[in-house]
Amino acid sequence: MVLCVIVANAVSVLVAQSKTLIFFWLLFSLVAHSGEVNSWECNKYDGAKIVGEDGEYLGQLGPSWNRDSIYNSSSEYSSTWSSNSIFNDSSKYGNSYSSTSVFNESASSPPKIITEDGEERYLSIGPSWDSNRLNPYDFKYTCDWD
Repeated sequence: MVLCVIVANAVSVLVAQSKTLIFFWLLFSLVAHSGEVNSWECNKYDGAKIVGEDGEYLGQLGPSWNRDSIYNSSSEYSSTWSSNSIFNDSSKYGNSYSSTSVFNESASSPPKIITEDGEERYLSIGPSWDSNRLNPYDFKYTCDWD
C-alpha cells in the first residue's frame, strides 16, 4: 500500500513538471515566431507591393537600387515629404497615431505587404506577438536593403 502511495505521488509530480515544461515550450514557440523577418525570407519579399488600406500604392520592399523601393532615398516612397511614403510622419501611413500607420503599434489597418505569390501580411512595428505584422526596419537590416 505504501508503495502505491509513493508511486502515485511520483507520478503526480512528473505530470505537474510536464505541464510546466509544455507551458514554457509553447510560450517560447510563440515568442520565437512572432513577426520577425528571417534572412531566408528576403527573396520572397523582394518586390512585394505595399498597399494602404484604401488601396493606395505605397511602394515596394526591396534593395535601395530598386526604383519603387521604400529604401531608395530617391524614391517618393521613401521620402519624408510624400503623402505616399510611410516615412512621412505627417502622413496617415507614417505618423504615430493613425489607424493606418506603419509606426502605430496599435494600428487596426496598417499597410499590407502583398508578395508575388499573393501572400498578404502587414507592414507594422507591432505588436511584436502578431506574426502577421512585419517591421520595415527588420527588412532593411536583415535583408541588407539599405
